Amino acid sequence: MELDVIQYEIDKETEQKLGRTLKKFIDKSGADFILLADKAGRTISFYGKNLDEVTVEFIASIISGLFGAASEMAKFISDSDEMDTIQYETRNQSVIVKAVSEKFLIGVICPKGVAIGSVRLFIRDLVDELCKHFKEIKLTPSKLVKLTPDMIEEKLNSILGQ
Repeated sequence: MELDVIQYEIDKETEQKLGRTLKKFIDKSGADFILLADKAGRTISFYGKNLDEVTVEFIASIISGLFGAASEMAKFISDSDEMDTIQYETRNQSVIVKAVSEKFLIGVICPKGVAIGSVRLFIRDLVDELCKHFKEIKLTPSKLVKLTPDMIEEKLNSILGQ
């Protein structure tokens, strides 16, 4: 068993387009934070709350895991159904995770006072705009690393100080 770790390179112009698109969404919707990631949990772009990159990477991993688990649950319930959106609420915020094409997810965090129905409408427009951007570019792997289970265990032990 091996784990492929792929990093994508996106040119500066495309990166700026994605950033402007996410900023425009935040301005229109009133959301606090938006994240664009691939379904494996790798961050592509984000905008909103002043979060450090490590926190954003954790959020990307979590939304990927949530979406993957919910997708598998949907398959158990109905073979013909496919997961498109997850929405949940905490005491102070609402969270929406939505698929964007076959490869990407967006995660949106909104404060409780924001009208979630309006946010969902803005998300629909956002997905259309992101899909247009994706048609213009080709993401190519910039780095491919093959990791064996022993290598992963060794790396985790070094991180955990064991």
